[in-house]
Amino acid sequence: MTVAPDTSPIHGGRLFEVSRRYGIERRDWLDLSTGINPWPYPITPINASACQALPDQDQALHEAAARYYLGGPLGTGENGFQESLILLNIPGSQWAIEHLPHCIESGTVALPDIGYREHEWGWQRAGHQMLLYDADHPEAVIEKTADTNSLRAVVVINPNNPGGQHLSPGILHTLAAELQHKGAVLIVDEAFADATPKQSLLPDIADNVIVLRSLGKFFGLAGLRLGTIVGRAQSDVMTHLSSLKGPWQVTSPTQQAGMEAFSDDAWQCRMRGRLHRASQQQGQWLERQLKTHGDVLRWRQSALFNGFEMSLERARQWHEAFLPQGVLTRLWLMNAQRAILRFGLHDESADAIRHLKQAMSAAQKIMDIRS
Repeated sequence: MTVAPDTSPIHGGRLFEVSRRYGIERRDWLDLSTGINPWPYPITPINASACQALPDQDQALHEAAARYYLGGPLGTGENGFQESLILLNIPGSQWAIEHLPHCIESGTVALPDIGYREHEWGWQRAGHQMLLYDADHPEAVIEKTADTNSLRAVVVINPNNPGGQHLSPGILHTLAAELQHKGAVLIVDEAFADATPKQSLLPDIADNVIVLRSLGKFFGLAGLRLGTIVGRAQSDVMTHLSSLKGPWQVTSPTQQAGMEAFSDDAWQCRMRGRLHRASQQQGQWLERQLKTHGDVLRWRQSALFNGFEMSLERARQWHEAFLPQGVLTRLWLMNAQRAILRFGLHDESADAIRHLKQAMSAAQKIMDIRS
């Protein structure tokens, strides 16, 4: 078993902190530290009247989310497969990550060795025992727990952040079936799945599967705080989560924005193509630049970010070399020897391209001196 860190995770997007430290105005930073779409969905502008009243029941948002995630309204799916599903709209998928550990009996929880650390932090704080598995091979959990009855849940991040792993639905369906025999739950965090929807487990999920989705990443609307949880009605976990969802959790402006974004099929299709192209092009350019020092051990790619695995020392040096140039990257420690240096996408504007090229040139000179 592995004990999780006893300090809360550090995230990207900390511009206030780095602005003060380096004396660079917030507006002058190129923030590549998050995996948020730099071309956000063009929501209807929010005005004061939209914020004046308490939120009504989010039925319109619920229906739009059901069409987007499940292919149609609840209860109308072919062969009735949707009739027993529950869909909860919540204030960001982070809400689910914080509450899920308290909805499951104390025991062992398996988590990927590479992945969003709020999962690990949440389960640890709730008193569960951690079992870390190779993020490329979640099926190995079954063998690792063959001699124990304490396994309560397996968390999979698909696509993985920051590892970039993409697991097929077939692998996860098989894992869910095996976990069901052990009385364990499969929790799949699909916060980055919108760009590759065919990899989602939705809508046909098993009784012991919980899926988390997020509006923030693909739609570029992280500040609105909207997430969705999908599971089976007969799931005790979903029943518990439903009981925790108090009134007015999703604000009126967020409900309106979510309904618009979920319903715009044409924008979604165009954006998937744009993100894949931008990620590939930016990733290839970054790999060529970073390889001038032979540092890249593995290129870890997603539609919304490019991660480069290298030694911890070199990743930290690159990260620190970019900071005085007003470029914020994400340094993700894998262990005492290796790390991932992750770059989110920029908006491909002339200013962003020029800023990154100049910062890379300056950083390379610093790295040359250190070499």
